[in-house]
Amino acid sequence: MDQEVRLSDRWANGTVLLLVFSSAFGFVCNLEMLTFTAMKKAFEEANCEMFGVSNDTQRSLGAYSEDLKIGFHLLSDEGARMARSLNAMEPDDGPWPGFPKRSEFMIDRKGILRYAHIPPDSNWEPDYDAILAMARKLAEEYRLEDQGK
Repeated sequence: MDQEVRLSDRWANGTVLLLVFSSAFGFVCNLEMLTFTAMKKAFEEANCEMFGVSNDTQRSLGAYSEDLKIGFHLLSDEGARMARSLNAMEPDDGPWPGFPKRSEFMIDRKGILRYAHIPPDSNWEPDYDAILAMARKLAEEYRLEDQGK
């Protein structure tokens, strides 16, 4: 789907989780996307919207999403501008340019980065339970904040 997503519009409604990954159809990337798809309901219950982000083209991400039946939006960061701005890049390796590291960033409804994990290299899977726990913690904070209004 070729449409622009403005993340600030999304986090105004709740938490946004950005799942930066290196490439569509990569083995560890597949495990990660399938695990987060299986956890989608739990994240929705915590009012957390997930987005996978890679420097693949929209077309490639569309095929990837369809093939694996990924349950959330995948965003194209062609040129890895966002990943570079988050310092979530593997180093350039000779003739090969660096690529995004598998990393996770959670932004609260005020636009504040509340969780960031950038591993030493892209072969590490994320701590799924810790990320969900943070989403639930933020949901509880929102609930208490909204009750106080």
